[in-house]
Amino acid sequence: MALLTVCTSCVKDVDLDQTDEIVLSPEAAVDLIFFDLVDEEFNVVSSSGVTAKDETRLDFLDDDYIQNDLVRADFNFRFTNTFESHLTAIIRFLSPANGVQHTVLVSIPRGSIETPSVVDYTEIINEAQINRIRRSIKVSVEVTRHDPSAVAGSLQLASKGFFYFEFK
Repeated sequence: MALLTVCTSCVKDVDLDQTDEIVLSPEAAVDLIFFDLVDEEFNVVSSSGVTAKDETRLDFLDDDYIQNDLVRADFNFRFTNTFESHLTAIIRFLSPANGVQHTVLVSIPRGSIETPSVVDYTEIINEAQINRIRRSIKVSVEVTRHDPSAVAGSLQLASKGFFYFEFK
């Protein structure tokens, strides 16, 4: 009898009509782009310097839970520059038809092999902007080295996406 009283008293105040108010807010971290660019990979010459490009598909952005429940995304880009030249990185999130949905511009100071320049940049995409990421399936990175004669060194990029969801 005592066990029956304990069991019923534990669930007595549970209101099952409140299930609509339950919200789960998980987070996920995903590696995005990694590279180590050297001089030979800067093969497009322009008036502003020499440029290297890379593009990666992010197929997970097409998943239902991204399309329906993603409320925020933070993208962290960590550049390590040992070129003795200033660089500019343009990161574009692209739709399946290559339409630009969101652009991130990062200025990277000159470095050296002895003293690398490190830039740790985070782009926060809030709920008002999140459809830009939902419409994306690819990310491209275009890096311009502004002094083409600075051939010694490299540029490393490590990036990660942090995704925030609300499941109702």
